[in-house]
Amino acid sequence: MALNDFEITALLTEWEKSEDEFEHSEDENDLDSNKVQNTFENVSNVEFIDINNLPIEIANINGDRALRSHNNVTSHFIPTISQSQTSSQGQAPSPNINPPIPANICISKVQQPQKPVNLKWKKVCHVPNVRDYWSDQLGFPPIYEAMSQKRFEQIRQFLHFNNNETMLPKDHINNDRLHKIRPLVDYLNAKFSSIPYRRDLALDEQLCATKARNYLKQYLPMKPHKWGYKLYVLSDSKGFSYKFEIYTGQENQERFRLQNEQDLGSSANVVIRLTREVPTNENYRVYFDNYYTSVPLMAALYHKGILSVGTVRRNRIPNCKLPDEKCFKKQIRGTSYEYITSYKGAPISNVIWKDNKLVTLMSTYCGVEPKSTIKRFEKKTKNKTTIECPFIIKEYNRFMGGVDTLDSLIGRNKIKMRSRKWFIRLWYHLLDLTTVNSWLLYKRTREELKEPIKYTLADWRKELAFCLTKTGVVRKSRGRPSLLEGELQNVKIRRPTTSTPKDVRQDMLGHWPRFQDKKGRCKIPYCTGTTFWMCSKCKQYLCQTKDKQCFENYHVA
Repeated sequence: MALNDFEITALLTEWEKSEDEFEHSEDENDLDSNKVQNTFENVSNVEFIDINNLPIEIANINGDRALRSHNNVTSHFIPTISQSQTSSQGQAPSPNINPPIPANICISKVQQPQKPVNLKWKKVCHVPNVRDYWSDQLGFPPIYEAMSQKRFEQIRQFLHFNNNETMLPKDHINNDRLHKIRPLVDYLNAKFSSIPYRRDLALDEQLCATKARNYLKQYLPMKPHKWGYKLYVLSDSKGFSYKFEIYTGQENQERFRLQNEQDLGSSANVVIRLTREVPTNENYRVYFDNYYTSVPLMAALYHKGILSVGTVRRNRIPNCKLPDEKCFKKQIRGTSYEYITSYKGAPISNVIWKDNKLVTLMSTYCGVEPKSTIKRFEKKTKNKTTIECPFIIKEYNRFMGGVDTLDSLIGRNKIKMRSRKWFIRLWYHLLDLTTVNSWLLYKRTREELKEPIKYTLADWRKELAFCLTKTGVVRKSRGRPSLLEGELQNVKIRRPTTSTPKDVRQDMLGHWPRFQDKKGRCKIPYCTGTTFWMCSKCKQYLCQTKDKQCFENYHVA
């Protein structure tokens, strides 16, 4: 029986309500992200000293390391996804049932990258429904030519990263809530942390937005997307992520703590865990907000040779000598006070500064001096005025926004696909994170070599997806390097024609000459001939005669 327009509208409305409805899980392991332990040991003997008349000398420490390798930066991260454990190893979709997997799901080495590559295309080109990528009206050739719709859905159905048979029950003391993606998380952290660290590092929260009904889902009211899986990320000021941790509520247990690490509270322990691989005694600097900052944490990092700066809550400052907030608000804009102390041999500076609101910070390497000036708009006079700004404010604002920059880069072209499996949504997020990291590493390498940056992030995604879809095994040529690549770039500037990437040209897979009905100009530079022969993969006209071997030169030289 056919439905009228009114009935169809009613069904769509009910469906949208059911999809957008938020429900808390009734699982016995529900998490409470608002419970934060503030364990500060015995810090009642800390005494702060007023040093308004004592300038602080700051050493100019350069902890940066040169990075002059990884020309093909994508190969450092992409094998993480393409070589991960998939259904070819017999993993099951549930911890209790292991159904037989169809034989046609077994993925060969050449076809393995096509699944994540299709996802990379989906970041760039969005359609209303996933199956529209294979439709006649909205179909996208790079996707439906690489893999059929049925095969894509089968691989996604049986895709797993760990053996469900080894997962412990929920009531077991050693149960791991991230068991399904634990190998993927460990592998990515090992790869990311293998890149040399920059001197200034930022630590902050990140949210993997989702509406899934899972007990790992958190609510962060200050984020643009308020519901999702929470991650703690350690990155540099450019946004490159060196290490991340997915919040499950189990991280603060003693089994996840090393023998030489103290229990400084749930929030401070996050900083200790994420800075384990940071080189010690080389004056690296870590920046974080008031969720993490405490006096014992500052001292613990200082004894490892890691300097730190962070905003701080007044109730975490023992024997606080800072002026009362009500009295300090009456001061003029730009006023600042500084007190210093020593806790377990670690010098700590405590600064309060008045801008639009009061800002309180704590540091182990900088303070008020040397002061600088900044401009602020005054509502009363409707003009900009110059006020004083402490050095610690400048340092914090300069290096603290790394994780926010990473969120912005991921959000521009992220994978927008729904899944009922909670770990698949996290896998999509980690795939986006890996892509952004590879582009940031590419930019860093080009800057170190003082070479121009040729790719924007959008171009990087498109080139990456196209190359991984078409590329197989690359055979290196012998002898002197060919000048053909440079000539092809020059031709690309002169003529607005598409150029096949070098990795695709030389992969030695699927390049067959096909006879065409119409002639075309040969793609080889400085070849003025026309031919009927076209490469079936590169889609370029190439001469193939007794005197001209342009087809062979194009794919080998």
